[in-house]
Amino acid sequence: MNYDATPIAERLDSLEGATVGLLDNSKSNADVFLEAVGEQLKSEYGVDEVVYRRKDKSPIPADAIADQLVSQCDAVVNAYGDCGSCTSWCVYDSIDLEKKGTPVATINSDEFIKLGQSEAQSLSMPGLPLVMVSHPMGDLEEPKVLDRAENALEEIVAVLTTDRDDLEDEYAERYLAADEELSDESLYCPIDL
Repeated sequence: MNYDATPIAERLDSLEGATVGLLDNSKSNADVFLEAVGEQLKSEYGVDEVVYRRKDKSPIPADAIADQLVSQCDAVVNAYGDCGSCTSWCVYDSIDLEKKGTPVATINSDEFIKLGQSEAQSLSMPGLPLVMVSHPMGDLEEPKVLDRAENALEEIVAVLTTDRDDLEDEYAERYLAADEELSDESLYCPIDL
């Protein structure tokens, strides 16, 4: 790992009895995704409580909301980056939480996962674990969002409970090598015409 890199937070030994924050960056369907994840964490992994917080809009820092989550939660799931600015702010918020000692599972769509990795690298936290879901997320019908939440659950749990060093090794260059440059296509939302 890069010596100038900031380490991610220590992870939990288990989610049993934990309080998990759900940070909704106000993107369409983030609430549906997070609520499904929260319910599954409680029913399948013994999470005691979920704390739901929603940003007013995605392209701003979570600031006070992040402080609330740090004071109330053992871990956070942050959803989601699926376009340029929301990916940048999603990663920024996760790094802010990680620096404050709270482990985060950061959700990014596959179309913007390299941008998320690049943001994490440029903010000196290359080992930030990004959980990839299929793009798009915003215009999906609810059953598809619920399927994506269920499919992401195992990785979300692993990101919150796996040894920090192991996670950093696994995620530091998972989607983008440290010396790899992004193509222009990685910076824009794809539009089907």
